Amino acid sequence: MTQLKKIVVAIDAAIAQQIGRDAHQVTFIDGLPTIDDGLAFYISQLASLESRIYEAKYAAINYMELIPVDTSLPEWVDQWDYISYDGVTIGKFIGANADDLPDVAINANKSVVPIGYAGNKYGYSLDELRKSQALRIPLDTTKAKLAFRGAQEHTQRVAYFGDAARNMTGLFNNPNLALSNSTLNWYDPATTGDQIVADLNKILVDVYINSATVHVPDTIILDAARFAFISNKRMGTITDKTILEYFRTNNQFTALTGRPINIFSRLQLSAAQLAAAGVSNGNKDRIVAYELNDENLGMQVPIPWRSLAPQMVNLKVNVPCEYKISGVEFRYPFSGAYRDQF
Repeated sequence: MTQLKKIVVAIDAAIAQQIGRDAHQVTFIDGLPTIDDGLAFYISQLASLESRIYEAKYAAINYMELIPVDTSLPEWVDQWDYISYDGVTIGKFIGANADDLPDVAINANKSVVPIGYAGNKYGYSLDELRKSQALRIPLDTTKAKLAFRGAQEHTQRVAYFGDAARNMTGLFNNPNLALSNSTLNWYDPATTGDQIVADLNKILVDVYINSATVHVPDTIILDAARFAFISNKRMGTITDKTILEYFRTNNQFTALTGRPINIFSRLQLSAAQLAAAGVSNGNKDRIVAYELNDENLGMQVPIPWRSLAPQMVNLKVNVPCEYKISGVEFRYPFSGAYRDQF
């Protein structure tokens, strides 16, 4: 009887810890005659597999450009608590023997933001593992990449629109941000570049004035179609500049600070995408403007997506995955605003 070859593969300490093993090596029989051998072979491939999952580029996953993400909370938390303070005080002229000094009054408010536990999984049949081992080729990462991609898409959906069932809000549908409505039809041939620039500046000025000049919005987001429109349409016959080019240098933020404004395009702000996400705004595109920093807003990710220890199920090795996320919380609602378009 032919003796099957025993193969021993070293694994690094991080992989061993991830799958809950003390030993830093795995052993399997050539040809993977049992599911136990298949599991050991999968573990031997983990380091290479995971590096190829995370190196993939996902152009449409872009929420982290717009939202400060914090991963510092402990993994066990189910909510994000923070306290905000509203203080009232003023100084005044007093006499040398005065005892009527103005006092300081402080109101504290505790906010609770829910954090949700999420996950998905991928797996390999014993036959798939045998083929990979026999042909000496790395495991196909397609399933693992799709699992990572699915988690990222879910995270972005929550980042932009929250989850109503879990009382989470997103960047594009926060009920605490001010909402105004434009009456200007950008696509009317009679509409001028100056009118569109004024319409864009209106939301920036509103945030600045309504916050008593505390917040200077440095970021504005348009739906993809409007962004494309102003990036191609000229301001007028007397200049070759597009509306977008002109607005970059002639906006409220740049006028106040001398710094360039952040202008982004997101498909999710179109009327159709907003409606699909449950935003009821009369079938209108939306513009978002806010002061982007981690004091004003944030999203908690206590557990970034990760694979857990593989599990044997019949003739398959399943790989459960987990992550934990919150929606987007505006600590200072006056730091941003929405403007629904005509």
